[in-house]
Amino acid sequence: MPEEHEKLTFDSFMPLYFQLKEIFLEKIESRKLKDGDMIPSENELQKIYGVSRATVRNALQLLVNEGFLEKKKGKGTFVKKRKLEEQLPVLKSFTEEMLNRNASKKVLRATYMKPPPAICARLNLPQGERVFSLKRLMLVDGKPLGILHSYIPAKYKLSIDEDYTKSLYRILEKKGVRLMEADQTIEASMSTPEETGLMGLKVPFSTLVIKRLAYSVSGEAVEYVKGVYHGDRYRYNCKLTRYEQQRISEKSIP
Repeated sequence: MPEEHEKLTFDSFMPLYFQLKEIFLEKIESRKLKDGDMIPSENELQKIYGVSRATVRNALQLLVNEGFLEKKKGKGTFVKKRKLEEQLPVLKSFTEEMLNRNASKKVLRATYMKPPPAICARLNLPQGERVFSLKRLMLVDGKPLGILHSYIPAKYKLSIDEDYTKSLYRILEKKGVRLMEADQTIEASMSTPEETGLMGLKVPFSTLVIKRLAYSVSGEAVEYVKGVYHGDRYRYNCKLTRYEQQRISEKSIP
């Protein structure tokens, strides 16, 4: 039985290329088209929907521009792998973020050091005081996703021999240090030469840079971390509200 395709409305005020783009977007978001699936050729789409090549190209290009499709020279157009997403405003470690995904970590460096003055200031430490420095490469499906560099005051006595391929927050909790909240900023940037090399690339790439200062339940600064993520593979999602929820007390009726 031949596959049924959605119909375009030729007398609609909405341009045909936009209608076609919305049809494919619905297929992608509903997972009818999955990551890596190949899209029919331009000639096939012309025949299926009865439109011009320009209409097909405009529709597909919109989806490419928005990150839903990718064109591979000599092969065709494919559904692009979705970006890994972190839900804000929940404070999670990378291990917790990537739960149920094929994620792993590689420790690049674990040592005690005297950090730059700006790090001491953020952690509310005297200038020149040593901190535990932990730098790790984050991988998903065996491919580098990002680099995390954490700084933790020496008073928490983290061992350089600990297995930091596991959750750092869980390791802290076992030492009786519970994290409560964090201040975090997110900004777009370009990778440095060092970051480019660590991610296994030869040319700089767009990044999402997170800088987070995490506090314990007692209000002490526990970790300052800088994370550099591959901008094409990672995104943040947060829920916003226009009005603050009001607490309403109900009086019981006698």
